[in-house]
Amino acid sequence: MKGIVFNYLGEMVEEEFGLEAWDSLLQKTGLDGQFVASETYSDDQLFALVAAAHEATGIETKELVRSFGRYMLPNFRKQNPQFFEGHTELKSFLLSVDRVIHVEVRKLHPGVELPEFTYDDESDSELTMHYTSPRKLCFLAEGLIDASAEHFNTKYELDHTQCMHDGADFCTFKIKILN
Repeated sequence: MKGIVFNYLGEMVEEEFGLEAWDSLLQKTGLDGQFVASETYSDDQLFALVAAAHEATGIETKELVRSFGRYMLPNFRKQNPQFFEGHTELKSFLLSVDRVIHVEVRKLHPGVELPEFTYDDESDSELTMHYTSPRKLCFLAEGLIDASAEHFNTKYELDHTQCMHDGADFCTFKIKILN
């Protein structure tokens, strides 16, 4: 996992719960908190921070990860506005995630491990996204989708019909655009 992800997580925790909370999570996990944005860190470190946050707050892990996705998207957009240019609606943006954004991110950061998405483009108002990743951060993807919908001022419904956490080979998100 790239250090930028850890930096975003630290910013979110500090904004939501204060610097002391972030310091406490770092102390509980034995991490120093010095994450270089372009460096790669163990996924276990991220999972340890999330587990410690769950323990400290009582908030379900999947909701913490969803919230992190919601937080991360606007920051990603500020740093990478080119990925949002040319998109005026949610569906076209979501279709670009694996086909454009992840391709470009891999060029910028060779060796980065990103989730894979495949799509079933059913209609103008319906899209099914299939998510595959050994990290099983599907709830992060849900948060990113939610923040993307907010960015494009789109009301939508998301039905997570199958999940890797329940033993499926991949997660399926059925998205229905409401406006």
